Amino acid sequence: MRAGILTVLIAMGLLTACTPTRQDYDSFVTLTQGSARARNEAVNICVKSFDANARHNAGLVTNASDKDAPRVACNRLLAAMISGRATYDDFVDIKSHRFTPKLIKIFQGR
Repeated sequence: MRAGILTVLIAMGLLTACTPTRQDYDSFVTLTQGSARARNEAVNICVKSFDANARHNAGLVTNASDKDAPRVACNRLLAAMISGRATYDDFVDIKSHRFTPKLIKIFQGR
């Protein structure tokens, strides 16, 4: 139960308008590395943060339907975060709407 609450709190912090601290980011990655349930919850929270415009844009980048694009994008980003391919600085770029070539490749699944 505590892991679920912690996941929700950390994921909400990561997905809000403010940029999380590096410590929050590292805690989130560590939590999701060790818990499939935490990963699923984080993806569900991430998917809910997409509006219609974001769904469409994600569909273009992920090459998925607008309906499926948020889940595909969230799964790809989370996998990159867990593997270390996406860093805290990359996450800050996403929050600032700066999509670098590296991030585009991550969202494309390359």
